[in-house]
Amino acid sequence: MRNLRDAMVLLVVLILQATLADRIAIAGVRPDLLVAFVVYFSWMRGPVSGVAAGFTVGLLQDLDAPGPLGLNALAKTIVGFLVAKGGFRVHRSNVGVRFFFFLFAMLVHDVIYFSVYSAGEFGAFLRQFFFVAIPSALYTTVLVLIILTTVERFSRTLLLTDEI
Repeated sequence: MRNLRDAMVLLVVLILQATLADRIAIAGVRPDLLVAFVVYFSWMRGPVSGVAAGFTVGLLQDLDAPGPLGLNALAKTIVGFLVAKGGFRVHRSNVGVRFFFFLFAMLVHDVIYFSVYSAGEFGAFLRQFFFVAIPSALYTTVLVLIILTTVERFSRTLLLTDEI
């Protein structure tokens, strides 16, 4: 049952990223719901599942992305592993911890992605980091925390529990 729910959530996130992300962009800053899904999934399922989810979601995104094939898969795989290993024994129901982990994961993903995508041009990397990565990470983190809090309030159950 849990695997079916996770597959359905992934399908919804893929659809929302493809259709809604551009419409809710603020000053050109779009949320990256796919990284948020990888963070959530990795945090709840552990490093092996997190790496598998990161690779799968990243590869699906790469099929539609302008960058090199596998770049999103690489970045999301690393993020999935780091979040699962680093977030295993933290208080996941704490809003501050959630904010830090989602923000950190978004920034790590973008540093990996833009490092390769900018092809070693440090100025291009810095522009992408400051004008795309940081605003997108903040926007996505706040949006995800609002969604998590709303769903938890209506379902009366924690989505990010403290025990696996």
